[in-house]
Amino acid sequence: MKTKRTLTIATGKMFRNFTLAATGLKSRRVSAALLIVAIATLIITLTSSRSSATPDGSSAPQLEGSWEVTVMPTGGNPIVDFATFTKGGGMISTDPDPNLSTGVGTWVRTGGNQFAVTFVHFLSAGGSPLGTIKVRGVVTIDSQTDTFSGPFRTDVVVGGNTQSFCGTVQARRVTVEPLEPCP
Repeated sequence: MKTKRTLTIATGKMFRNFTLAATGLKSRRVSAALLIVAIATLIITLTSSRSSATPDGSSAPQLEGSWEVTVMPTGGNPIVDFATFTKGGGMISTDPDPNLSTGVGTWVRTGGNQFAVTFVHFLSAGGSPLGTIKVRGVVTIDSQTDTFSGPFRTDVVVGGNTQSFCGTVQARRVTVEPLEPCP
């Protein structure tokens, strides 16, 4: 007598369904073989998805995470921002200036511990849109101190006119701290 069996195998984010038309002893061998393949696939998926190795095989500093960034425009006063870099190249930047929206952008690794970053804020005055602020930079991570630094260029575009300024940034990673008892 033929029976149908369905075996679901989880492989990362994808599920595969296999329907077996099997009889007796052959059915058990096929099911056991598929179970072994499923377990092997799961082990490979779990162990290979979290590697921080670069293509050359070395372990390199990671940009992913949140950072407290001190922006130092040439000839201007320092400003403290926060930036979050997501896995896969996304970026979110906040600024204390109420006339700037949250910045969104992207990043790529350009070398072992060096990254290129581009992000854009909307600029407004009293809620009325004025233009955009685009920031481009190159940062280098110091894995000993868990900081990064580097040069940047900002282009402020209002009404078709562009003004630019440059400077440097220094940042330190925001880390989880232990909860201290309240007084």
